Amino acid sequence: MKIRILVLCIILCIGCDNGAIDQPQIQLSKETVISKAVQKASPGVVGIYRNQEIVLKTWRGYRNLKPISSNGSGFIISDDGYILTNAHNIRKDFKRDDFRPEVITTDLTITVVIPGGESFNASIVGIDTVTDIALLKIEGQNFESCKLGDSDDIKVGQWAIALGNPENLIQNAQYQPIASAGIISAVNADFNIDSSSGRLLDNSGKILGDVKLLDNMIQTDASLNPGNSGGPLLDANGEVIGMNTFIKADSENLGFAIPINFVRKIANELRLKGAIDRRISFGVNATTYLYGKNTDQVGLFIDGVDYEDTARNEELFKGDIIVAIEGYKVESFEQIKSVLIKFDLRAGDEVKITVLRENDFKVVSLTLGSI
Repeated sequence: MKIRILVLCIILCIGCDNGAIDQPQIQLSKETVISKAVQKASPGVVGIYRNQEIVLKTWRGYRNLKPISSNGSGFIISDDGYILTNAHNIRKDFKRDDFRPEVITTDLTITVVIPGGESFNASIVGIDTVTDIALLKIEGQNFESCKLGDSDDIKVGQWAIALGNPENLIQNAQYQPIASAGIISAVNADFNIDSSSGRLLDNSGKILGDVKLLDNMIQTDASLNPGNSGGPLLDANGEVIGMNTFIKADSENLGFAIPINFVRKIANELRLKGAIDRRISFGVNATTYLYGKNTDQVGLFIDGVDYEDTARNEELFKGDIIVAIEGYKVESFEQIKSVLIKFDLRAGDEVKITVLRENDFKVVSLTLGSI
């Protein structure tokens, strides 16, 4: 009997020891690469809230219309309160009918809510609607920020984590950014090129129109929802590799982010100048012109060249027909503008221009001038 009691005690002791061993193993299993990345970046992820009152002036007086309001995501990039987000989260967005003198709008107000629920009024440092990037600033010091990674180093198949403020959950429920995980599905996704014609397209699929730069996007299957735009896309180290911007409406779990290296470039320019100056000069006069054996090709015939212009255009001559810029077909100055936007070029940058000269195609160089 004593032997049985002794054996039972030994078994119970072993069971207790195993429990002690299993407990830290369970705890360790909760800490994954994903959870560590989320924990590292979450303190710098914020909710963005836009509001603007609209008043209609009538013969009876003033009447308040439905205000313009929306929410999105952003992320702090410095301890003194600089924040990146999408331009569409904060810009004024009126319907066509609202452009009337009797419609009066109040100043746009931007509120930022940080994890934990504390809110701040944000000032707009700069907005670039072409790249859909905006830079905000909140007053204060020692804010926790997200670390920016290197988007040139990402690979298809690696982990991707989206953080943000979908469905206004940071303010209404969680007071913490919402996470979703997946992989990098593709890189260099391009939404502005017609593969059959080589021409630039607008967002609706039509040639030209209002051009938005949506090239070299990062594609991910990490779930994105309304309100995620402007938030960070992270790698497994918890570093920001992109800014979540939109989802493809006719698909499931196809989200797209602007590479962070490009976002950083635009943000630096916005911080210095408050806007992106894309005004350039070619120093040429040109008109639409039909050429080719059957006169069914369209180019731009150069009527004259101003060699005193700020552009360095010595390789262009009167009588040249411009047919392409940086390899893309162009038939108007508007299409030239679209190509320059695609490559995000500025005054001082060099471009390659294909011209038809005396029945031969030649590629010449042009350094863009300032206006």
